[in-house]
Amino acid sequence: MRLIDTAVQPVGNDLATRLASVPGLVRPGVSHWDMKTRLPLHPLSVENAYGDPRLLHDLAVPAVAFARQLDADVIVGAETGGIPLATAVALAGDLPFAFVRKPGYIGHEDHEPRVRGAAVAGRRVLLVDDAISQGTALEAFADQLRAENADLVGAFALVDMRDVADSLTPIATTLPIESVATYLQILAKAVDLGVLDQGTHNLAVDALLNHWPDDDPRWSLLDPQTAAA
Repeated sequence: MRLIDTAVQPVGNDLATRLASVPGLVRPGVSHWDMKTRLPLHPLSVENAYGDPRLLHDLAVPAVAFARQLDADVIVGAETGGIPLATAVALAGDLPFAFVRKPGYIGHEDHEPRVRGAAVAGRRVLLVDDAISQGTALEAFADQLRAENADLVGAFALVDMRDVADSLTPIATTLPIESVATYLQILAKAVDLGVLDQGTHNLAVDALLNHWPDDDPRWSLLDPQTAAA
């Protein structure tokens, strides 16, 4: 027996607005990814959305609908950001739950399984993560699942960042993927909510889409102190 009726839950733009309004999720300021790639905004703190149980439940609703569409047998959370959301999806959809370790994980025992929780071998699984970008992490998790003989039928993320990725792995273009919103949609919602001013938004989007070099003088317009450092 299913626990929710997805037809009456908030989805689409309203849910994207609620996500963008989470305190601290969108933060102005120049930052760096892995201490290398310069970013015109701080990375999204998507995990902040997990603090509100009602919102976490509602964010799971479109993933439940997607899982049903794909006839998924098991919901699998990607370590670590996808685990809380995947748990909510499994509970909302009354589906088995598992999580997949990051490649390279070293456990306390030899030959620890890559996937913990429900059995995935020979079953159709929906992978859940907080965000998907180029697809590098997605590809790695897919390899882990294949090694456990799972049938990966799709992926769900809160934020689909492929709209600002400079390249995509093959799996990011072929695997069925759904999300609450794209990254650019979240930024647009943040402007509507007053979290980002329009000027910062315009500069940040330009930097993301046109891949500003580090010596571009416009960095100083986004964060003078960071740009001058």
